[in-house]
Amino acid sequence: MSIESLLTRLDILLKEQGLSDRKACLRAREINPAVGVDFLRDMRRRKHLPRTDKLAALARVLGVQVSTLVAEVSRGAADEEIDIAMPVTQIEVCGEVQAGVWKEAQEWPLSDRYNITIPQDGAYPGIKRYGLMVKGQSMNKVFQEGSVVIVINFADIGRCPRNGDYVVAMQRSDVSDSFEATVKAVQVKESGQMVLWPQSTEPDFQSPMVLPSPDTVVCHSAAESPNVTILALVVGSYMPMPKAPF
Repeated sequence: MSIESLLTRLDILLKEQGLSDRKACLRAREINPAVGVDFLRDMRRRKHLPRTDKLAALARVLGVQVSTLVAEVSRGAADEEIDIAMPVTQIEVCGEVQAGVWKEAQEWPLSDRYNITIPQDGAYPGIKRYGLMVKGQSMNKVFQEGSVVIVINFADIGRCPRNGDYVVAMQRSDVSDSFEATVKAVQVKESGQMVLWPQSTEPDFQSPMVLPSPDTVVCHSAAESPNVTILALVVGSYMPMPKAPF
């Protein structure tokens, strides 16, 4: 079966990384919340091909391109003539967001924007996605500087942030009419108050940002925010292939 070649390759990669099935799934879940903690166990037991967006998250954890894993499926499926075309889509990278302190939001001119191809995600169907390049080190455990976070606006999905979400937050600048933005993990307390946490290996980025009381935090349109806006939900990330350091 085609799944056998994929599972064999995954076993090799897991051993190389020193990861158990569960630990690999937990890390993949940080990239794509749709990945369950028993994702690999279920794949082994049921012998079914996984969703491409979940496979892409696992590929990132294992340090390979998703195309490498898809190639294993193709190799095993060749004799069965199974169509395993990987569903993909394109999104526009239209600006950058600071993974550090608050910094003026940067929306690029049209001439600087570009498209990236990502695996098609079944979550939030029909919702517009866009990309923001990460600048800074405060989220380097999850999003390396230079990576692209894939986001959707909370206004489009009709809900506010939930505990554990990665979000793009904005606040009005104290010195101008512009907005400042940052990407962080959000903790929602029982009172409803939200705390933005860095996820960093750097000592300078360990302290949380406690947001104002819930009635002054808006989770939809930045134009309506008198203080702080939780603008967008991070639903994935993309790391461009680096150049060799010669």
